[in-house]
Amino acid sequence: MKKKIVLICTLFLCVSVFANREGEWLVLENEYIEAVFDTKNGALVRMTDKNSGWEIMRREILGQSFELLLPLEGVQMSDADCRYNVIKGVEQAKPLIEQSNGRITFIWSGMKSALMDKPADIIFKGEVRLLDKGLEFSGSLINNSEYTVEYVSWPCIGEVTVPDKTQPLYQSTRNDIKGLFPHFSNRGAYWGIDYPTSTYIFPEKSFLQVNNSKEGFMIYNRALSKHTIITSFELIPGFDKRNTNPYEDEMDGQLVRIQFKANHVLYNKAGDVSVLDSLKLVTYSGAWTEGLKLYRDDCVVYTEKMLPSSTHWLAEPLTWRKIGIKRAADLLRYANESAKFGVKVLLVKGWYKWENARPVEIPNMDEAILECQKLGMRVILETNWLNVDRYAAGYKDKQRKYMMSDPFGMPYNYGYMCPNAPEVRRCLQDMWLSLPALRIADGYMNNDHNHSGKTYMCFDQNHGHRFGEPTINGMIELDRIMAEALTQNGTKVAMGQGFIDFQNSIYDGYLIGVSDNFYVRHRYLDPKEPILTRVEVKNARRGMNKALLYRMNIVYDLYFHSDCLADYPNIMEYGNQMSKLRNRYLNYIWDATFDEHNGMRVNGKNIEYSIFVNKAGKRTAVVCNMSNESATQVSVSCEGVGELRYATPETLEDRSFEGTIELAPLSAIIIMEQ
Repeated sequence: MKKKIVLICTLFLCVSVFANREGEWLVLENEYIEAVFDTKNGALVRMTDKNSGWEIMRREILGQSFELLLPLEGVQMSDADCRYNVIKGVEQAKPLIEQSNGRITFIWSGMKSALMDKPADIIFKGEVRLLDKGLEFSGSLINNSEYTVEYVSWPCIGEVTVPDKTQPLYQSTRNDIKGLFPHFSNRGAYWGIDYPTSTYIFPEKSFLQVNNSKEGFMIYNRALSKHTIITSFELIPGFDKRNTNPYEDEMDGQLVRIQFKANHVLYNKAGDVSVLDSLKLVTYSGAWTEGLKLYRDDCVVYTEKMLPSSTHWLAEPLTWRKIGIKRAADLLRYANESAKFGVKVLLVKGWYKWENARPVEIPNMDEAILECQKLGMRVILETNWLNVDRYAAGYKDKQRKYMMSDPFGMPYNYGYMCPNAPEVRRCLQDMWLSLPALRIADGYMNNDHNHSGKTYMCFDQNHGHRFGEPTINGMIELDRIMAEALTQNGTKVAMGQGFIDFQNSIYDGYLIGVSDNFYVRHRYLDPKEPILTRVEVKNARRGMNKALLYRMNIVYDLYFHSDCLADYPNIMEYGNQMSKLRNRYLNYIWDATFDEHNGMRVNGKNIEYSIFVNKAGKRTAVVCNMSNESATQVSVSCEGVGELRYATPETLEDRSFEGTIELAPLSAIIIMEQ
């Protein structure tokens, strides 16, 4: 009986939903977070990270609940039409409220704005659920009006405070970072917005992180979202000094704030019922890595491989080379030359051309691949399932109608087909799977979809999908179909370029395509995923150092005054030294787990470093001097670490590390715990 009483008390301490101030507030609270809602309008009026003390939402007067875009337009455009008709939740009638342990549901019905003569028959149900370290927002929309609901903002947070105005506050993703304070990065059109605005698009960006050096929060979907979600920060009331966020809480009689919205782009038409994708908001204390760790651990389910993985050779520290060919003989020429410089894998483009709206491999391509394999060279073919030649015969009759279109029926471009169209997926299978080279090669690397530009959604309902269907939904299905057909039960590899987190469950690895400042994020999110990085003539040594730091395979992409590796002796020499270092100390820096900066602290000017933990629990610091000009003194401080020895690409024999060493410009060193 005592155990039952203790359990009940613990539950009430961890999770509580209670009303106070005479029923005007509802509170979701546990040991990590407190969220307060106004019962009169459903507004979130206060939110606090109890662990760090950050009052994320502080001023009750700025509280918001939801927003809804309901363009007032008929079949024929008229002066009475208004596209920018925003319905604000705090201006609606009092919502119906349902509560249970750890959950609050607000139900609004009959939506009206100042531009409308009468309410529209629309019901929005917004739900907030208390999690261990944050909140989960979900909901649904029933539209019985004559209009289309383009998006619903949920959650809509009236202010995101700056926790410490002595240091910067950022928003970031896996591939990008932008300022919120003291400089606000305005990414909106200069004429099309009311306030400076900064946006990210889900699921292409995977997550949103807001942080300084000491605390932060993460916003993300745990599953692939069915709708496009555009997160937005608005700096209100704005400031005439470009990219500046005022330090004051008030300016010219207006309350200064950063407003956040998660805009679910539904295109919910008359008679439609839409279920919003659930969004998590999770708080944390500490460096940015703590936020990524929360996201990584929570989303491990969808990053687990759904298809057999071919990692027996892909996981090895191999040197790759990216080449372009025009004839099969080119492939053999590159293979013979590459073998002399330690290259083990060729990444090949130009191996097919378009004829009568179909990809056709160049003559004798299959035979050339077999000859390369006899030399011990692996061949990976670059593919673009959706990218077609608009000038090829047959394009107008067979492919033009499948170009992705905007809401007004205009194609975004004329060379990229819609993956959401079932007929496109069927035709692509027929075209590509008939090519012998794809069956014989050791695998492929697909460059669809690059998730950039404007092709996030397609609005052409003649394709057999709904209005505003996210491109990624069809792309994921196409990826799975092709990988199942071509990887042959795990004996061949399927790889991608620049794809999103949700495709990790399909692909065996990828060629990274972001600024090298974000390599650490990619490696931290998946410590063991095979990742490749291109090394070009310019900054080649820096690129190889970065590959060493974050356990990535090098892909030579050397085209400047020549396409022959022998014409780049300095690059080849350092590349071979790197290869020997990796293979000699495989157990320390390759067959080991990336652990960012944990366990050893490395000091030095202009350095970057990473920590790896091997199977025996011993740590290795990989250190690079990123300066082009100046040498630096490197020292290591750590507790409980045994004898240290070091090696460099130029000096492979390990030596005792005596506490400090000079590292030349653009040089690398590994310091190993014994």
